[in-house]
Amino acid sequence: MQQQPYQYTKGKIAVERARMSSDNVVLGVTFGVFFLLTFGYFIYSYFDEVAKHLGGVTFLGGVIGLLIALVLGCVFLAVSLGIGMFLTRMMRQQMLGNSLEVQYSAYAWLRDWSNEVAADLEMPQVEIFITQNPVINAYAFGFARPYAIVLHSGSIRYLTEDELKVIVVHEMAHIKYKHTDASVYLIPFLIIPIINMAGNWIAGFWRRRTEFTADRLALAYIGDAALVKNALIKVHVGPDTAKDMNDVARQWLQYKAERPMNRFAQTFSDHPYLVRRLSQVDYWDTAFHAAQAQPVQTASATPVQSAPNGEMAAQSSAASTQTPKPPVPPRKRKNSQGSPKGDNASEA
Repeated sequence: MQQQPYQYTKGKIAVERARMSSDNVVLGVTFGVFFLLTFGYFIYSYFDEVAKHLGGVTFLGGVIGLLIALVLGCVFLAVSLGIGMFLTRMMRQQMLGNSLEVQYSAYAWLRDWSNEVAADLEMPQVEIFITQNPVINAYAFGFARPYAIVLHSGSIRYLTEDELKVIVVHEMAHIKYKHTDASVYLIPFLIIPIINMAGNWIAGFWRRRTEFTADRLALAYIGDAALVKNALIKVHVGPDTAKDMNDVARQWLQYKAERPMNRFAQTFSDHPYLVRRLSQVDYWDTAFHAAQAQPVQTASATPVQSAPNGEMAAQSSAASTQTPKPPVPPRKRKNSQGSPKGDNASEA
């Protein structure tokens, strides 16, 4: 029986190009820090109470207290995670009662299009809601199915159809790469007294990286850097002044963003600065085009054909085609080119 060649669709290529394994490393470090802080909090609380009532702690009492603190910590995390899952599901139910599902509006085409994209990206279909809010924005949430994307009415009003597609793919990236799932797992650590003060700051390092990754998938799938940048600019500065974000404005913002105090201030935000997101889009657009110019490696002499819709199909039955990956961005930013060094270079 002849083995069918493995085909890389447009969606598969985009997912692999946008994927950044270091995101998972940062997430793992974040969870590790949270676990240490959480159990440290319970252990300190136990010994502090014992010291107040008994005046001291014996060795046996210390061992018992350590075990009690660990058990209580695990129970607290499990209960908090269950509450987080419940609240996530209740959030969807509230959307059903207070928002409009996009398929029942004049934008029903967006649900059909998103279903096609979901199939291409090999991810679950998403529900899209429209809620009343004049601010241009959107967000995704969900833990297991169903996943949902919420569009503010301001996005519907001010964004073009193509820009809406950029925003939807960006939010779908958060679902595809399990960012929404991981956010639910972070909930227990962010509701503990004292720890939550530093928790959001610590989680911000990973959250900003997820925004870069979502931007990359939107760029890799849509394939239009100018369109992606226009959508991001409208989200950040509004539709009325979006056209004023020219090269001079970007260069000035880039200069200010590199100042030490501004770099530190960014660590208190869930999203990277606009100018850094734009620089990332420019960098990866160049990297993606460079990767496309490179010959695709195969295990046989049979050439690889490029289909009109951008899909790469290998004609060899002996081996599969490897998707070219763009180079890893440099650690330092070149000011003359405006290529970013990424959020992790200054924060992680």
